[in-house]
Amino acid sequence: MKRLSIKSRLLLTMVLITTISCFILIIIGYLNGRDAILESNEKHLTSVRAAKQYQIEKYFSYTRNTTNVFGSNSTIKQATTEFIDAFNSLQSSQLKVEISENFKSYYDLYINKLAQHMNINKNRTPFYPRSDVGVFLQNKYIIDNENPLGDKHFLSDTKENFKYNQVHKKYHPYFRQIIENFGFYDMFLVDLEKGNIVYSVFKEADYATNLYDGPYRESNLAKLVKQIKSNTDITKPRIIDFEFYRPSYGAPAAFMGIPLTEENKTIGALVFQLPIDEINNIMTGNQNWVADGLGASGETYLVGEDFLMRSVSRFFLEDSIGYTDALLDIGVTQEYINKMYHTGTNILLQRVKTDGVISAFKGEKETRVIDDYRSVPVLSSYSQVNISGLNWVILSEIDEAEANQPIKDFQQKVFIALIIILLITTFLSMFLSGQFVKSIEILMSGVDRLRNKDYSKNIEINTNDEFEDLAYSFNQMVRDLSENEKLLFKEQEENKKLLLNFIPETVVQKLQNGELNIANSYPNVSLVVIDIVGFSQISEELGPNDSITILNELVSFIDTAAKKHQIEKIRTIGNTYFATSGMLNPRLDHAKKSLEFSKEIRQLIIQFNINQKMSLQLKTTIHSGPVMAGIVGVENYNYDLWGETVSDVFRLNEKSTPDEILVTPAVYEALNTIYNFDKVDVGFNDEVYKLINKTKNNPSS
Repeated sequence: MKRLSIKSRLLLTMVLITTISCFILIIIGYLNGRDAILESNEKHLTSVRAAKQYQIEKYFSYTRNTTNVFGSNSTIKQATTEFIDAFNSLQSSQLKVEISENFKSYYDLYINKLAQHMNINKNRTPFYPRSDVGVFLQNKYIIDNENPLGDKHFLSDTKENFKYNQVHKKYHPYFRQIIENFGFYDMFLVDLEKGNIVYSVFKEADYATNLYDGPYRESNLAKLVKQIKSNTDITKPRIIDFEFYRPSYGAPAAFMGIPLTEENKTIGALVFQLPIDEINNIMTGNQNWVADGLGASGETYLVGEDFLMRSVSRFFLEDSIGYTDALLDIGVTQEYINKMYHTGTNILLQRVKTDGVISAFKGEKETRVIDDYRSVPVLSSYSQVNISGLNWVILSEIDEAEANQPIKDFQQKVFIALIIILLITTFLSMFLSGQFVKSIEILMSGVDRLRNKDYSKNIEINTNDEFEDLAYSFNQMVRDLSENEKLLFKEQEENKKLLLNFIPETVVQKLQNGELNIANSYPNVSLVVIDIVGFSQISEELGPNDSITILNELVSFIDTAAKKHQIEKIRTIGNTYFATSGMLNPRLDHAKKSLEFSKEIRQLIIQFNINQKMSLQLKTTIHSGPVMAGIVGVENYNYDLWGETVSDVFRLNEKSTPDEILVTPAVYEALNTIYNFDKVDVGFNDEVYKLINKTKNNPSS
């Protein structure tokens, strides 16, 4: 900065300090902002998960307390005693029941609907109640009930004078009000001694059946009742996890029950069927994920210890096409996906064995990026759920791309701010540097002469400052450029000689003249495509450095053979070698040269495999016909071929078999008097012939 004026020094200092300061401040601001957004995303998702966890734990706690309260309810205890007595009195009354056509029709309808959701034997008989009492009560309260399916619980009184109906008429309105007011799906009273369901509100196919030896003895309801019967603690409700429950047409169902005791004597059991919809509403926020702060791709769901969902997936409900495509991509069958949609839910069907689920079952509680059950990167917050009797975990997740969108938006704003500041600084510098315009114009006039390749004049600036030094340097540069141009011309001549090795001279001349669209037609040439089979697998095993060394060595051998047989290499594409004969150097025996070259390469690969201890194979195809060739590209140009002949030889190569040389009819017609060929069918659109390893003139070759 010798002889620099104070004003110029201040100007340069201002621009430099402003620019550097802006960069430093913006970088610091961006990094802090990015970290703050990431932390905010994690805290937000953690709070969503914690809120949902609290809600679901609260729901089950409320359900447990409600069950406990009703387990102490004297009305329910009295009703259970009366229902058991009335049920047993029917057993001792020697009922005469028949399986009516209406009864059969009901079970046909029930089985057909169940078969849409589950794989079952459609024989209806195994689903009948095993006792005459069961058939009798189902006839009275289901078959003869005029209310449609789903509304059978509105019948309280059959208008008949038998003991069970009097008890049913007395208590049913009260019990129906319980499940409506407290949100249960159904309510059961069970004779623990005999296993009979002596009463249910909803009157599904399990009504009046026996849970010890009846059609639903393997259900989770039966398992719960057996647990209640064998449990020594008669004061606490018990719960059993969701399973597909056949009486509810295969819908997922969980149950919570408690023994009913009177003076330390167990008189029966009270069981509630828990509604899956209530759990879904909590997890999905009534399907309003956006209001829950989960954006366009977030969701919260539950997973059981069998790694199956216990609440419905957002994507199953909102984006069936995207959900289906994602599952197909990770190997789930279309048949299994169809089963989800026939069932109407992916609960107990969608497998979720992600890193987050596995960590949560280990007792870990964390928020981090994982791949979800769709194999999509998500920000996931997971934890174990504290529900007595259930081993579940909860996960709140949002696609990583959406979670990081605020960072991208912030980055864009930072970039815009930087551009604005730099523009202001630039314009200010331009304004303050106006006093230097005269010297700049002199320099520009010299640049214009230089653009026109006029090296004859020097520029003269006598300002005794940097511009004078710049003028001196510019003049020196002009002299250097003049010398360099002479050297460049010499190099261009040398490059022309190199280009002539793989591009016709006429094409080289056109390139040097600045032509962009250069193409020629060749009426009859032979094309050879050699695909090296097995190299991709070896590359994965060896890594990039060793594999490129081997590929270069092999291609070098092929190049040597090509030169020997006057074959013109066009290019290599990965592990595919593409060459011609009779194009750049026209010749009549181009088909024969191509075949001799292919045979030599086949022998070469055998020796190469022996030396390298490999098992590479070649897929070789030869085709003759017209092609077009020319320069492709503008800056990074390439000499390439195209046309139907080129397309056919590559398509044939795709259908060829390793270690065979396949030719088209054009090649066959030219060489069948010299070589033996067999006609083969490879699914190509024209006849194809395979070379037999001997010639007609020399059977030993």
